[in-house]
Amino acid sequence: MPTAPSIPAFGCTCARLRKLTRRLTRIYDAHLSAQGIKVTQYSLLANAARGERTLSEFAAELEMDRSTLSRNLAPLAEQGWVSIAVGADPRSRSISVTAAGRRKLKTTLPLWRKAQCEVEAILGAASVGELHREIERALGALPTTSGKRP
Repeated sequence: MPTAPSIPAFGCTCARLRKLTRRLTRIYDAHLSAQGIKVTQYSLLANAARGERTLSEFAAELEMDRSTLSRNLAPLAEQGWVSIAVGADPRSRSISVTAAGRRKLKTTLPLWRKAQCEVEAILGAASVGELHREIERALGALPTTSGKRP
């Protein structure tokens, strides 16, 4: 008779992390709402500001599906914060932050910092540092989208 699979000791890790990110998102979104931007948009804009690259390169860097990234970048492009242009290869798209996008980052950074400080006040700075270290350790151990370990 086959044995039933054992029940994980801590429940579903993915569900717990998604619940945590939803709670964190509410804190950041509350602070950033004064500038009409969500933390997901702020994160994309801040990452895009690190330099021009193709949509495929950007998607790989963020470990996102290219089509999902395109959909998420569309509102930023509509606001004039990013430019999506034809790349060196006509089939590719190049992503860059516009002057308006840099201004948006400059005005939202203090709000993002307030949100980060609130999280640290709630959890404790040491705990946030520990959380970041554990996240980095997990990212180093888990396979990337290509199935390879980093």
